Amino acid sequence: MGPGGSRRPRNSHHATATAASAASRQDGRDPEHEFDIIAYRTTLWRTFFFYALSFGTCGIFRLILHWFPKRLIQFRAKLCSVEHADMVLVVDNHNRHDICNIYHRNQSGTDHTVVANTDGTLTELEELRWFNYRKLQYTWIDGEWSTPSRAYSHVTPEALAKSAPASGLKADDVALRRTYFGMNVMPVKLSPFYELVYKEVLSPFYIFQAISVTVWYIDDYVWYALLIIVMSLYSVVMTLRQTRSQQRRLQSMVVEHDEVEVIRENGRVCKMDSSEIVPGDVMVIPPQGCMMYCDCVLLNGTVIVNESMLTGESIPITKSAISDDGHEKVFSMEKHGKNIIFNGTKVLQTKYYKGQHVKALVIRTAYSTTKGQLIRAIMYPKPADFKFFSELMKFIGVLSIVAFFGFMYTSIILFYRGSSIRKIVVRALDLVTIVVPPALPAVMGIGIFYAQRRLRQMSIYCISPTTINTCGAIDVVCFDKTGTLTEDGLDFYALRVVDNARIGENIVQISTNDTCQNVVRAIATCHTLSKINHELHGDPLDVIMFEQTGYSLEEDDSESHESIESIQPILIRPPKDSTLPDCQIVKQFTFSSGLQRQSVIVTDEDSMKAYCKGSPEMIMSLCQPETVPENFHDIVEEYSQHGYRLIAVAEKELTIGSEVQKVPRQSIECDLTLIGLVALENRLKPVTTEVIQQLNEANIRSVMVTGDNILTALSVARECGIIVSKKTAYLIEHENGVVDKMGRTILTIREKSEHHTQERQSKSVDLSKMSNSECQFAISGSTFSVVTHEYPELLDQLVCVCNVFARMAPEQKQLLVEHLQTVGSTVAMCGDGANDCAALKAAHAGISLSEAEASIAAPFTSKVSDIRCVITLISEGRCALVTSYSAFLCMAGYSLTQFISILLLYWNATSFSQMQFLFIDIAIVTNLAFLSSKTRAYKGLASTPPPTSILSTASMVSLFGQLAIGGMAQIAVFCWITLQPWFIPFQPTHHDNDEDRKSMQGTAIFYVSLFHYIVLYFVFAAGPPYRASITSNKAFLMSMISVTIGCILLVVFYLSPIQYFLGCLWISQEFCFIILAVALLTAIISVLYDRCVDWISTKIREKIRQRRKGA
Repeated sequence: MGPGGSRRPRNSHHATATAASAASRQDGRDPEHEFDIIAYRTTLWRTFFFYALSFGTCGIFRLILHWFPKRLIQFRAKLCSVEHADMVLVVDNHNRHDICNIYHRNQSGTDHTVVANTDGTLTELEELRWFNYRKLQYTWIDGEWSTPSRAYSHVTPEALAKSAPASGLKADDVALRRTYFGMNVMPVKLSPFYELVYKEVLSPFYIFQAISVTVWYIDDYVWYALLIIVMSLYSVVMTLRQTRSQQRRLQSMVVEHDEVEVIRENGRVCKMDSSEIVPGDVMVIPPQGCMMYCDCVLLNGTVIVNESMLTGESIPITKSAISDDGHEKVFSMEKHGKNIIFNGTKVLQTKYYKGQHVKALVIRTAYSTTKGQLIRAIMYPKPADFKFFSELMKFIGVLSIVAFFGFMYTSIILFYRGSSIRKIVVRALDLVTIVVPPALPAVMGIGIFYAQRRLRQMSIYCISPTTINTCGAIDVVCFDKTGTLTEDGLDFYALRVVDNARIGENIVQISTNDTCQNVVRAIATCHTLSKINHELHGDPLDVIMFEQTGYSLEEDDSESHESIESIQPILIRPPKDSTLPDCQIVKQFTFSSGLQRQSVIVTDEDSMKAYCKGSPEMIMSLCQPETVPENFHDIVEEYSQHGYRLIAVAEKELTIGSEVQKVPRQSIECDLTLIGLVALENRLKPVTTEVIQQLNEANIRSVMVTGDNILTALSVARECGIIVSKKTAYLIEHENGVVDKMGRTILTIREKSEHHTQERQSKSVDLSKMSNSECQFAISGSTFSVVTHEYPELLDQLVCVCNVFARMAPEQKQLLVEHLQTVGSTVAMCGDGANDCAALKAAHAGISLSEAEASIAAPFTSKVSDIRCVITLISEGRCALVTSYSAFLCMAGYSLTQFISILLLYWNATSFSQMQFLFIDIAIVTNLAFLSSKTRAYKGLASTPPPTSILSTASMVSLFGQLAIGGMAQIAVFCWITLQPWFIPFQPTHHDNDEDRKSMQGTAIFYVSLFHYIVLYFVFAAGPPYRASITSNKAFLMSMISVTIGCILLVVFYLSPIQYFLGCLWISQEFCFIILAVALLTAIISVLYDRCVDWISTKIREKIRQRRKGA
């Protein structure tokens, strides 16, 4: 934690630090980032020593601190209170450190120090202190750091609506607000090339390369140094091109501005540029629609919007005016999404008050908006998997220790051999560049690059490439049901009319006869459909049900309802052969997944009624008990067991007159009369069952997380294979009001077969006794909430044994994903992006099924709207993961093998020639490294996942075993050649050039090591079951064959020009064949050893997995 205080729990929007740490530490939180903010103040003497050391070391000291921002700020400044600070250290939840300067402004005649309050009003402070971090301004207000999104963050819906100035903001108020909120623009600037180059070349990777190149140049290793420079320049150019391309794509996503209509001083509607609006402005939404450039709350009327860019939901959504419905006491962006028009969405149509404008209150602008979150998520993606990166750094640390001992060994040996100081230093440093290969991080990232390119070819887009490796470790996949596992559309199955608490028979063909005309009218009116360009738009369920009624929908422009204060009514006409009068929808309460229902108020010539539809359980709870048939619950259960989607319909007579727009929702949705039940079929998508079966065979757990009825969810889960037919399914339920001695709600378990349900009541549900391979569980959202609050000790067990979670609210889906991660699972979430945004973002790999290339909901977006993308993503993730591991093992093996070679040669004060190094590094290592990473993913999913640790026992045993085999071969040849009668010992000339490096022992080691490098890439080139066979990678296979043949010819045939060019000396052909025999024997032993280690490690992993599963 460092000095200055302890970390507070991060469970509030802007947490306030404890008294002990208030001076120096604050927690901040926004939708993407969670971080600590630590205040510092620079001192004169610290600054003096900092610059003195920086200049004294020619910038080396400053460069090192550049890589460690925490140490930099600690060296330059001391901890202090925020009031005295001039800079802060920001530590995000991925342990990334950034230093930001604090700016301040005092109150004066010309400088304003206004800030926004939580209710949207302004307050002027004596002094304003702020810093800028990732496109947001953080201001010190009331003892905490706050962003502009603070405005309207703690206000009731009613107060929010009333806060909108009827006559618009005054010019002075606009100017004050602009000083705090800034202009409504999201500039994505194209960084100048010099800035991009500066940031790129100052990374440790390029600095180490620069040092290596310098050492090689001094050591006359010019060719490889030049090649590394060319490769580095190419890498920098490609990185700059990619960065510039990403910046251009971001610029295309951000439409800078357009003309909008805003109500300003004296109620005038002014046309102005969208960049000039500020929170608190009241916008006018034109009837023909528009693009939105801010987040705003709808004050009156309704609008139909397309939010596909943000949520992935391509179906138009109806937004209604905000009101105090009594369900939510405090306004929030999440819970009042149905009242908010988000930046980046397109308004398709508005419905307005007669003669009045549709108005919306601006609450967020620029990067504080929802679209701003998307842009910032792309600009500042999550870092690479922390465990993977940390293990890589640990191994590089081990290599550095090896390099240190090699440095000492080299210095002592060469000093003993009488070498010059210059030669000792250069050779010792050269050994360091051998042990710690500069190209290691770059080579390990090649697999991710190829995987991302293949995913894009399959219409799967990724805004966080580092997440791809994580996909290789996925062991749990959560699926939304509707639109993900099943088709978006529904088919009408039957209608059951309820009259006088009696339920009728199935009606498969809806008509407007006297028997069902009332419930048909309810179905025809209780929706939020609209007609755009003569086509119905809205929820597919509403469209299906409306089309079954035979009614037609029209926008009513008549003045026949002037006595009713209403939005432009929606006229609903019955079929032409019907004698029923037309009716009008004058008030809509939109569907809420939390409330599980929607309602409308309808008028005709004679009466006014409210119609309500939703889940059977919810509608039953709102109806008068005497209107519900006694067997209604049994009928609902019967349909649900067969997988039907059920919608209950109810009505209520109203006598509220002209005040219809002011009536609260809770007064309408009570004391209802049940009038019908609609059954709809929700068919599985064609590929769903096949994909679930593949996941089951791969021992990847599939979980259904849906808002639908639990029995319907169970039926669909059984049909697609999430619930295996051979296993027993149990429902975990509760009954309100039934408690045990401790006052906790009693949980019950019911056995659920395909045809019947048998109850097993238990006062204490012991899931540990039930969690065996023969049991599967299902739970509803209400029971999940009971377990969360009353049985928290069962929650970890529950998420491990339940495969179906029904009637889950969006926040419960997120909680489920987080608890799965808590128990050690690597979780993927696949949904349509509508009600799944929170869960998609919480998962290790969120997959949004959307037509948009980028969605704020998830790092992955699939344009193909079925779950095949899950198999593809896991396959590519596994491929990228093992490719990274293979690259790590190959590069580590190459560096340590060459380290052994050089140690042996330094014993005689010699080394490889420039061309020998070049041949190894380019013709073999670099060539095979890049080509081997192109191997595609294996088509199937193996039953065991790939290893998730590069420092696993199996990896280390395999790596060091191969090194031992190759090392013994080199030592054998090194010693064996000295016994030959034609052997000429090396005599150093102390010129330290290529002629001084030629030796028979060096040539022999060079020959035998060539084949070991090739063997390493063959052995570590992982194939099935995670990557395709190396035979499928034609370029790699042909290159390996060509290099092997070339090495054999080089060893067997002594061609003076080639050997002279490489710096090789003559060796008898008989001994050359001995070298080939040693190489062949080494290759055979290496392959057998690798297969043995692989077989043993697989068996051990399988036993561990089964033991954990059994536990």
